[in-house]
Amino acid sequence: MKDSLIKKYYQPAFLVSVAVLVVFAGGMNYYKAKYGVTLIKKALPLKQPFEMLDEKLLAPYKVLEKSKIENLDVLESLGTEEYMQWFVEDTTVEELSPVKQCSIFVTYYTGNPDQVPHVPEACYTGGGNEIKENSSLDLNVGDVNDAKIPAKVPATCLVFGKKTTEIWQASAVFPVIYFFKVNGQYKGGRRTTQIALGNFTSEYSYFSKVEIKFNGRAGYPDKKQAIEATEKLLKVLLPVLEKNIWPEWK
Repeated sequence: MKDSLIKKYYQPAFLVSVAVLVVFAGGMNYYKAKYGVTLIKKALPLKQPFEMLDEKLLAPYKVLEKSKIENLDVLESLGTEEYMQWFVEDTTVEELSPVKQCSIFVTYYTGNPDQVPHVPEACYTGGGNEIKENSSLDLNVGDVNDAKIPAKVPATCLVFGKKTTEIWQASAVFPVIYFFKVNGQYKGGRRTTQIALGNFTSEYSYFSKVEIKFNGRAGYPDKKQAIEATEKLLKVLLPVLEKNIWPEWK
């Protein structure tokens, strides 16, 4: 019995596994000592809670509603209690403009968060919609006099429509645009955000998702209209988030 156990531990596969673990452990210790590798990230608090944000800072956008998630199951699936879900109106466009009103949904995760679980691809398709178009783009924000905000913000634009099996039944389509602020950087999609979160050299970690959806009284805008309206909105919204909400990243 004893001999068989000894032979088992001297099997090549077992010895190779042990060697790999030793090398990995030694490598991690080396990189931790040399480069400051940190596996357990510290949380970065927001500058102030979303509910304390002064809505007047979004002018000329007028806040019509501030929604709270009452369903505990939905809140649990969201993975955070740090969020703002505001419905706003652009006071500078005509009443029947398809970009007259929009929802702004911003979430925040910090410490060692789940790897970006909550994206529109999952949320809207779970509600009976299907993705008609999925594209990456750069939102032209321009010079907003804030060094933390790039002139072009990478983002994802999804165009959704209701699932239907009736070929003669028209289905309204609507665009949703979203992007992330992760560890001081702007990222346009889930995968690039996950890569940024995988940086072991930073002591802290966070990411925030910004999601925009327009809906005018006369219907939804097309993709081009939604992109242009989002760029206009971000020139106001991003400086407000950077100055009043998102933490400083050093």
